[in-house]
Amino acid sequence: MTNFEISRTLSRVAKVLSFKGVERKRITDIKILSMTVEGLPFELNRKSLERVEKYLLNKSYLKKILRDLVVYGKSEEIEILLRDVPPSLLELTRIPGVGGRTLKILYERFGVVDIYGLESVLKDGLLSRVKEIGLNGEEIIKKNINKYFKLKREFSLSTAESLFRHIKGILINHGAKRVEIAGSVRRKKEIVSNLNIVCEVENPTRFKKNLKGDVSTIKFIAKGDHIEFLYGDCEIPIKLLVVPKDYFGSALLFFTGPRNFSNYLISKGKDYGYKTLPPGYLWIRGDEKEILNILGMRYIPPEVRERWKEYLDMNGLLSNLNIKGDLHVHTNYSDGISSIYEVVSFARDMGYKYIGISDHTKDLKVVNGLNEKRLMKERLEVRKLQSKFPEIKILFGAEVNIRQDGSLDIEESALRELDFVIASIHYGFYLDREINTKRMIKAIRNPYVSIIGHPTGRKIGERERMNMRYDLIFKEAERTGTIIEVNATNDRLDIDSNMAYDLRNREVLFSIGSDAHFAPQLHSLSNFGVFILRRALVSENKVINTFNLNHLLEVLGRKRRSFNKDND
Repeated sequence: MTNFEISRTLSRVAKVLSFKGVERKRITDIKILSMTVEGLPFELNRKSLERVEKYLLNKSYLKKILRDLVVYGKSEEIEILLRDVPPSLLELTRIPGVGGRTLKILYERFGVVDIYGLESVLKDGLLSRVKEIGLNGEEIIKKNINKYFKLKREFSLSTAESLFRHIKGILINHGAKRVEIAGSVRRKKEIVSNLNIVCEVENPTRFKKNLKGDVSTIKFIAKGDHIEFLYGDCEIPIKLLVVPKDYFGSALLFFTGPRNFSNYLISKGKDYGYKTLPPGYLWIRGDEKEILNILGMRYIPPEVRERWKEYLDMNGLLSNLNIKGDLHVHTNYSDGISSIYEVVSFARDMGYKYIGISDHTKDLKVVNGLNEKRLMKERLEVRKLQSKFPEIKILFGAEVNIRQDGSLDIEESALRELDFVIASIHYGFYLDREINTKRMIKAIRNPYVSIIGHPTGRKIGERERMNMRYDLIFKEAERTGTIIEVNATNDRLDIDSNMAYDLRNREVLFSIGSDAHFAPQLHSLSNFGVFILRRALVSENKVINTFNLNHLLEVLGRKRRSFNKDND
């Protein structure tokens, strides 16, 4: 099994367990493992499995499931679990308001197995009569059901990249000599609608026949050098461009896009006397760098090609090499899988100079959020643990919850003891636009709030961003010196590159947070978060993860010092 297959299997397992009412912690752990596997920078196999397994020493059930899927390609326990639940039923969890409990009611009381069955039940007004759902619950589902088909067509960059690694081997087995990702996925766009791939093929006729004959290939369409299909039960449309060896570089350059960039190159190529081949790329041999050089241009990384003219005026982009740490990390004190020791050990091995522990707080009881007493207990453990890790500074903070009135769920006396505070909204996403705007602004004005976490609250494929006045929110963040997070979790990628681009020239700093709940998830900061800010052309001096420790601590404490000074 590839990482893509393992991740999808684990995701289904989590949904089925939620449907069956299993203990929430077990469901959360499997979700975390699913997202971790999807976003890993390496494929799992017998040899690499140990790199993840060693952080599952106290999670024997997770370790067994993962080993079965990686080593044997199946799990009898999972097969039995998934047997009785229609996959189309699980898809309904994309609709805000439809969780495991509601899903169970829909299935057992009304026989709903898909979106069309749900629409019928809603039309008849049957859900409002169910005590556990009521009129309010029915209205929420009605309001959001129209978003189902839109969200179903949206896929995270992480999912698309994972699918590419899965499909690449299949295409090679069918005769492709070289396979590279292209399109919006190669440009690292946060939300994509398809997967574009360039394939070098010696015998296109045989390749197309082999691919079409694959039992997992669905809706296969071939038009000249272009092929479109779906593979297995994955809903991401796959678009291939089949090319000869000599023009692979040119095809990759043009199929990566975006269209206005490709059109500019074609126009420039014609000025240099080059013809265009029928699929739409220039008849030039060489790799991308060589072709751009022929056209009188320097190399432009794929992720900045949507803003390539502005990039050419820059001195450089944010680099993973300059990332010194991560402040948004959860442990098993709340809903994480890994211990503080495991997180710090992993961060040290990544070469980080500092790592911030920021567990959930008390309002979030479903994720074992910490009250003031437990928070201080965790703080004590962090301070004791520091002596075992002289190479890396352990900072202690918390991800506090922003309540509906904008207040925080931890007392000020405890906030004073933290090195930093991330404040985030975790419920009430669909409140009135003005209410949520005021709510966020009040939190930003709190002198102890260093960072606003996942500011828009979106979850790709599940929940759209909150309806708020972001212009007012970011203006207040700029005024107060509150840092804006770029959350690098696979299904969040929040804020996105367009928002960050709009903020790049304002007096706003960014913090890239992995929001890791399992030590190997720390990779998401460099895999996804850095690219969001590269796409946005944000300079390194605006990203606090690149600051040395003393500079970081000075920046994190600015609001608090200003507040104390004003109140002396």
